[in-house]
Amino acid sequence: MTNSYKESNFDTEISEQSHFSRLFGYFFVVVFIALFLYGGNYLLHPNTLPIKHVKVEGSFDRLSQTELKKNVVNNIRGGFFSLNVNEVRLALLSMPWVREVTVKRVWPDLLKVIVFEQVPSARWGDLGLLNLSGEYFSPSEEIIFEDLPLLFGPINSEIKLLDRYKVIQEKLQSLPFRLKVVSVILNDRRAYSFDLENEVRVVLGRHAFNERLDRFLKFIPTLIPDGINDIDSIDLRYSNGLSVFWKNKFNISSN
Repeated sequence: MTNSYKESNFDTEISEQSHFSRLFGYFFVVVFIALFLYGGNYLLHPNTLPIKHVKVEGSFDRLSQTELKKNVVNNIRGGFFSLNVNEVRLALLSMPWVREVTVKRVWPDLLKVIVFEQVPSARWGDLGLLNLSGEYFSPSEEIIFEDLPLLFGPINSEIKLLDRYKVIQEKLQSLPFRLKVVSVILNDRRAYSFDLENEVRVVLGRHAFNERLDRFLKFIPTLIPDGINDIDSIDLRYSNGLSVFWKNKFNISSN
């Protein structure tokens, strides 16, 4: 009987301890959640750890570091943890000569911004410019880049046209004399042509781009140095040959 009583008390004590442990566990979880929420709200408060310093890095020809920093400062809303760095990035990307932006927080109060400037590689019709990757951008100010090639083509053909220009210009470098491409055109029928610096137009057409370009490179040395300036255009839209349209003869036949 005594043993049964002791076992009963022992079971009661274990039950009470287990109940107390559960209550303590619940209490600990509630306190932890409360502290977590309080700490999160505190850290996300705009006045907690405010950004005090802004550092803008990059190599600029068209952009102003002062204007960039001003843009960043005007778009800082929040402290170190609550600041939305993507908003700062998008605000900078809206500036005409900005190509890409990286924004980083540096403990405890610094915002480091790296800005990559657009580098124009070609003019895109009368609308704007293409960067080195063939991406279109349009500066707000009117600047004429006469030294850049002029590309014309349908929407979404920017990258392809820039690549074609590079291929043409690179192959022209293999000639023993200087020829410079000033414009490349892709019309609505997807036919290519390009203009040389001496105003000669070379028509390649829709097919066999590289083959026809190589044919032109083989033919053009026969006209140097005297004949090429008398040419109006060269048409390579043939299986094996080409047609040359002379300025004087063209004028006579057109009258």
